[in-house]
Amino acid sequence: MAIEPVGVPCKRTAVFLFFIFSLVLAGSSLAAGQVAPRWEFFGGYSYLRFDSPAVGYAHWSNLNGFNGQVTFNITTRFAVVADGSGQYGNQLTVYNYMLGPQYAFRRRDKSKLFVHGLFGKAQNTVNIATATRNGFTSVGRAFAIGGGYDRDLSPRFTLRVQADYLNTSTFGATQNDIRISTGLVFHHGHIGRRPKL
Repeated sequence: MAIEPVGVPCKRTAVFLFFIFSLVLAGSSLAAGQVAPRWEFFGGYSYLRFDSPAVGYAHWSNLNGFNGQVTFNITTRFAVVADGSGQYGNQLTVYNYMLGPQYAFRRRDKSKLFVHGLFGKAQNTVNIATATRNGFTSVGRAFAIGGGYDRDLSPRFTLRVQADYLNTSTFGATQNDIRISTGLVFHHGHIGRRPKL
C-alpha cells in the first residue's frame, strides 16, 4: 500500500476549500441582486509625497495636482481602470499613466471598498534651467497598489477617497511615493440585477 507524503492531504484540502469559498462568494454576489454602474468617471484633487532625494534633492517633496480615472465594470465586482495623474511643485512636475484590474466590495449601505493594481509609465521633469536647457525629463515604468472608499451621494454621483503606493523608475533611480486623491465619481449605465421588492 502506497503512503502519501505528509502535507499532500492538507494541500488538497486547502485547494478544495478555496474552490468552495470562491463558488460561494461568486454565488452570493449574484444572489444579492447587486447593481453596479457600467462606467465610472473619477476626477479630483491629488496629493503626492514624492521621493525627490532619489533624483538628487535633499528632502522629500509635497506636490499637488489632479487624478482622473475611467473604470469599466466587467461584473459588479471586477473592473478595468485607466488612471492618469499630474502633480506639480516648485521645481518638479510628475505625470503617471497607468492601467490595471480592480476588485470592489459593494455594500448594501450604498458604499464600496475597492483595491487595484495599476501598471504603466511615469514622466518626471526637473524644472531647473541651465544655459542650454529649460529642464530635464525622464520617462520610465510605474506601478501602483492601493484602494479606496466610495460613498454614494445620488444615483449618478459618488464621493471617493483613495490612497496608493506608487513606485516609479526615472532618472536611473527608483522613487517610492504615496499618492492620496479625493473627488467625485460620475456613473453611466448599469450592470447586475436589481433586488426584487
